[in-house]
Amino acid sequence: MAWVERRASGEPLAYLVGEAEFRGRVFAVSPAVLIPRPETEVLIDLALARLRGLTAPRVLDLGTGSGIVAISLALECPAAAVVAVDLSPVAISVARANSARLGAPVDFREGDWFAPVAGQRFDLIVANPPYVAAGDPHLRRDGLPFEPQLALTAGADGLACIRRIVAGAPDHLQAGGWLLFEHGHDQGTASRNLLTAAGFKAAATFSDLAGSDRVSTAFFQSGAIMSDVQQRIHSTVTSNPVVLYMKGDARFPQCGFSATSVQILRACGVSDLVTVNVLADEEIRSGIKEYANWPTIPQLYINGEFIGGCDIMKEMYQSGELQQLLEGVTQT
Repeated sequence: MAWVERRASGEPLAYLVGEAEFRGRVFAVSPAVLIPRPETEVLIDLALARLRGLTAPRVLDLGTGSGIVAISLALECPAAAVVAVDLSPVAISVARANSARLGAPVDFREGDWFAPVAGQRFDLIVANPPYVAAGDPHLRRDGLPFEPQLALTAGADGLACIRRIVAGAPDHLQAGGWLLFEHGHDQGTASRNLLTAAGFKAAATFSDLAGSDRVSTAFFQSGAIMSDVQQRIHSTVTSNPVVLYMKGDARFPQCGFSATSVQILRACGVSDLVTVNVLADEEIRSGIKEYANWPTIPQLYINGEFIGGCDIMKEMYQSGELQQLLEGVTQT
């Protein structure tokens, strides 16, 4: 009767029985980890396809949770050496127990994203990070209130963790290594934009069985040749903490979106702002759109990382996420 009452309150069945099936295997789960979902199989299938033919690949699983991705890859690609990272010590405990019971050789490490693998490189990095936008109404139904919010939500647009993963991955990938991550059904375009802006190649998005965008992939080619205009853009965004490509300049914006973007950054206390007037250089105007795979102006970069346009800046400012990103940047 206690179970019936808990189920009637909306608690997922997997938490009542303490286990869930995934790819034909039974995994232990608890409220400390997300319940395995079938769409994550897309991530694993794509990863296995990229591992095929490699002799002894090194694989990194970020945000491992119950360990379903790392364990599945270790069992289905025995040649791979798999390292799995999670910030939650309780989640790591659940994953280790699953690994031991299923006989999967996985090296589990506790820490924040890439911190536990500093200085190490991998042939493939996979992640199923938090990607639900804070305040999304879905968080209040379908059992989600019972799942760990730390593993579900990621800032105003749901991309905060994906941004960190994309930004950090090049330092941890072998030349030609792949990055694959799961994301929300409406985040395919934004994910490809982030990958392209970070220097990844062949960014692509794959759908789940429901036809929704679910996993984005790209490979990183160290020392990839950039055009002259791409080199100019890359030099600007990586050598200045805050760069805004806009119409006009900070004193005289020449479109409403550019003016609003400057106002938002000033409201965040940014004093060290570099603006680039795309109207003064047609090559830069077209080149920046290609560089970020983003069709509109303005475009904001923080510490070399593409953030987005005016609408995204507004959402991030209203949620406080933009202010957090700018904490380490020179401000008034």
